[in-house]
Amino acid sequence: MKTAAPATGPGSEKYQRILDAAVEVIAERGYFNSPVSAIAKRAGVADGTIYLYFKSKDDVLRTAIDTTFAKFYQQVEDKFATLKGPREQLEYIAEVHLESAQVNRSMAIMMQTEMRQSAKFIAEFSHHHLVKYIQVVREVVRRGQQEGIFRMDISDGVVAHCMFGAIDELLSSAIFTGRVYDAKQTARQVMDVLLNGIAAG
Repeated sequence: MKTAAPATGPGSEKYQRILDAAVEVIAERGYFNSPVSAIAKRAGVADGTIYLYFKSKDDVLRTAIDTTFAKFYQQVEDKFATLKGPREQLEYIAEVHLESAQVNRSMAIMMQTEMRQSAKFIAEFSHHHLVKYIQVVREVVRRGQQEGIFRMDISDGVVAHCMFGAIDELLSSAIFTGRVYDAKQTARQVMDVLLNGIAAG
């Protein structure tokens, strides 16, 4: 039986509307050009209502990003319970990452634009999530090395950064050019190139 969302506070319908509105407005206007009043208007609430739920615009944005990444890591963790092969695990991480632009386009746009334009954004809102992403990939690579699947002479950190960078650029292309990717097929190709190279034979 599905539990009903609380009427107020975290998880409530109004709380979620504010989070969604913040991401949409910031994706459209940029972080510094998105006052609380614009977020409140998009959410359909009074300016003061936002402060009943959040301390500041920064708090709204941080909560939205934390929630998104929490869902990402939970999805990966749940899948890893049955998906044990290191190759397959890396491919799944890549697939979920690539799907993010389809799951929440406004969040994907915001992450791509703000991360490229604002050191403040990276420092305050996204750095620890990027560190965790890299760490998750590194752990999978190390496990693959221990199992003799991946070469021991390759840095797990280099692999993790190459993987994130490749997918991040594909996401950027999808967002800014309108190109559409099949997440599963593209994830498979990215990992094929990363793990096997492009040489024929």
